[in-house]
Amino acid sequence: MKKNPKNSDELAAAIAELELKAAAQKMEIQETFTAVSENLKPLNLMKNGVRSVFSGEHKEDIFNALIGLGSGFLSRKLLIGKGSGIVGKTVGKAIQWGMAGLVSKNAEKIKEKAGDIIDRFFRKSKPVAKHPPASRNESLELRAPGRR
Repeated sequence: MKKNPKNSDELAAAIAELELKAAAQKMEIQETFTAVSENLKPLNLMKNGVRSVFSGEHKEDIFNALIGLGSGFLSRKLLIGKGSGIVGKTVGKAIQWGMAGLVSKNAEKIKEKAGDIIDRFFRKSKPVAKHPPASRNESLELRAPGRR
């Protein structure tokens, strides 16, 4: 802070300086208020929420949860079918959420095992060639002499 003004000229200069500082602070507050009010609009809140959920750090968790929910729904439909009464529906929901939790917690192991099974399936179905394929010239030489 500056020293106390000693005459009217110094006082007028100090007042002018404080008025400029107050105007700059007022402008900064208005800009901040505009930015905050823009970010707090419901549509922007929803957009930012969706962006943060689907950011790189959460994609694996969301994928695991979706796998869990899908397997829970599938297991409920396979085991219970269409529950006829309140007990059937309650048991079906319990099975669904239990399987969803179990699968989402162990999703990495399940994906690894599924990958191994898929690899084994495709490895057995493709015959492995023991020699490289013949080039065009070699295949032409294998034909009867005189024909090219």
